[in-house]
Amino acid sequence: MNNGEIKRKRSAYHAAFKLKVVEYAEANNNCAAAREFCINEKQVREWRKNKTTLQDMPRSKKKCPTRCASFPELEKDLTNWVVECRQNGNIVTRTGIRLRALQMSKDDKYKSVKPSMFVASAGWCTRFMNRHGLCLCQRTKMAQKLPRDLEEKIESFQRFIIKYRKEYAFELSQIGNMDETPMTFDLPSNRTVTVIIITTTRFSLDYIKIILAKLLSVSCDASF
Repeated sequence: MNNGEIKRKRSAYHAAFKLKVVEYAEANNNCAAAREFCINEKQVREWRKNKTTLQDMPRSKKKCPTRCASFPELEKDLTNWVVECRQNGNIVTRTGIRLRALQMSKDDKYKSVKPSMFVASAGWCTRFMNRHGLCLCQRTKMAQKLPRDLEEKIESFQRFIIKYRKEYAFELSQIGNMDETPMTFDLPSNRTVTVIIITTTRFSLDYIKIILAKLLSVSCDASF
């Protein structure tokens, strides 16, 4: 690049601006539109090619929506395979998805998928997961942190118990302590691809709650 040449920055344009350029190019030509709006002629050609998509977009939006799947039937069956693996408790990795997709592309069922055209790249895997509501789930290793004012809260709770025991004359057998923690039946490896689930209820067949309870007058613990 010459010293006097200025490097052009990449810019993002609104759909309204792109349609304005397309309209000018249709009335004149691509070169004239590029000179008029100080953009690259290649951009003008691409915007004219995607005119229908731009017309359906909000005028203030800059980025075009994610393109549709090139191999919808393959991706549909691949999604079912991922769901089936997770229901059986097996882990699914991004590499496993890509290898499975390449294997499926050689099946006669997907004749429209040419092996030379489909390479199952890492970028395709990301777009595939976004299209079908899949995410990479990782097992957490961080335990719950104790609050800084833990001792103050314990003393406050003790005063609360003593106060109400004196006020209502509770027996020790009427005072107990209970703690519960959820346990999942699904214990995958450190990472796995799974379906994004939006929880709409507090109950799930994938979890069980372990409860530890003890009464002050009883020396043994009871677990449920």
